[in-house]
Amino acid sequence: MAQTTEDAKTIKDNLDKLQGVLESADENGLFKNNSDTYKEIVNGITAALEELDQEKPRTIEAWKKFTLACHQLNQIINSSSFWWRFKYSFGAPFLLFFVTILICIFLGWIFFSPIILDSKMLWVPSWAYLWGSMGGVLQGFWWLWQHVSDRILRKHWLTWYLLLPLMGAILGALAYLIFFAGFIASTGEAQITSEFFPMLLSALAGFSSRWAVQMLDKLTTMIQIRG
Repeated sequence: MAQTTEDAKTIKDNLDKLQGVLESADENGLFKNNSDTYKEIVNGITAALEELDQEKPRTIEAWKKFTLACHQLNQIINSSSFWWRFKYSFGAPFLLFFVTILICIFLGWIFFSPIILDSKMLWVPSWAYLWGSMGGVLQGFWWLWQHVSDRILRKHWLTWYLLLPLMGAILGALAYLIFFAGFIASTGEAQITSEFFPMLLSALAGFSSRWAVQMLDKLTTMIQIRG
């Protein structure tokens, strides 16, 4: 019985993932001219779930219906146009965008590193924006790989992907300001001897926007308590 319950949970998890893939493909226009196939796959998923909802889950029947639904979805994906698969199965436009931004960052660092190291923008060293932007690009690579491998890349995420380098640059600058303020408060000095750690901090803030936002939330809370 325990094995049956475990098998039913595994199949249900796979059905949930298949539902996510199906919804992403539908949102990306795969079923625009083929709504009948979409309904067949939905009916297959529903039938498999009904098999699992029995008092004694019929896992074999549920697995057969799940496999058939997967086959139908894979069949229509493989028969779709190359351009559709280029965009949504492989995420190639997003990949090209991030590679281009990364190349621009490297070229900017190679040719303009003396200027970047010496200049400031809004009291923040220019390299903080650069490293934050690189962190944002790396975050884009990571999420693109996750979304493509799970087959859940959606077209409405376009704006979010495009903004990642800019968001990374801003968060990288904010991370530097937080570090610099803490450095002054703890040491009483206004000159950072080594810039490697704040560079790493800016890149991490760009890579993990959630971590950067949590850090800003903690700082805001501390300021409110002291105020």
